[in-house]
Amino acid sequence: MKSTRRWRVLFTRVMHSASMRPALAWPDVLDLSRHRHMLDIGGGSGAHCIGAALRWPTLHATILDIAPVCDVAQECVAHHGLQSRIRTQVGDMWHEPFPAADLHFYSMIYHDWPPEKCQWLTQKSFASLEPGGRLVIHEMLYHDDKTGPFTVAAYNILMLWGTEGQQFSGRELATMLSEAGFTDLEVKPTWGYWSIVTGRKP
Repeated sequence: MKSTRRWRVLFTRVMHSASMRPALAWPDVLDLSRHRHMLDIGGGSGAHCIGAALRWPTLHATILDIAPVCDVAQECVAHHGLQSRIRTQVGDMWHEPFPAADLHFYSMIYHDWPPEKCQWLTQKSFASLEPGGRLVIHEMLYHDDKTGPFTVAAYNILMLWGTEGQQFSGRELATMLSEAGFTDLEVKPTWGYWSIVTGRKP
């Protein structure tokens, strides 16, 4: 148990370093001024909540993850002096209700799971959000015809080897959102190979 906890803490710290640059980029390409509370589902270190809170000063956020990860997230949030606006909540995205929020965010979550589980999460978010709520998926995306980019294809090999998942195209994720009931769908490049796919609950 101790070794598992240490591994999760180490992994979360490593991912924080890798996540901060893209986390500072995507909030610049999406207007979050109408949103009050962001729920980062499987939010890890809280990098994306930190990026969003720094860019949008009236936004509050909750990082939903397992206990050892939330401990690291609290340290990262405190480092940026955002304890009054970002909190952590220990929870299981598969088995527990989502806490109240009008913005759901998933970064590097969908690529860990097969399409049917991703669709289930999309539908769970749709059911949890009030009308006007928004879902944002942050991933490295394939071209719609799956011809590249090479970096995404290489990363896809890692996902196929080490997880149940795969990398998706923007069209595939937008279709998931549409089938769940989201409208006003957008696919927006953000930084490097990163993009967001987003939709609004009518």
